[in-house]
Amino acid sequence: MTTTASLPVIAAAGLLVGFGSRMGSGCTSGHGVAGLARLSPRSFVAVLTFLSAGVATVTLMRIAGL
Repeated sequence: MTTTASLPVIAAAGLLVGFGSRMGSGCTSGHGVAGLARLSPRSFVAVLTFLSAGVATVTLMRIAGL
């Protein structure tokens, strides 16, 4: 797979992922696997938020024809 993005864009994307993980107190996999396995209410809400945002994004992109 070849990436056409420039190095500054890739660096900015990495920083945003790190910031989001810090702000969300963990990554999506951590909340989805470990958090749900521990029956953590915080992880349950986080996973619902991640999934809802994903469904909304795909729906809007399909409506927009992208």
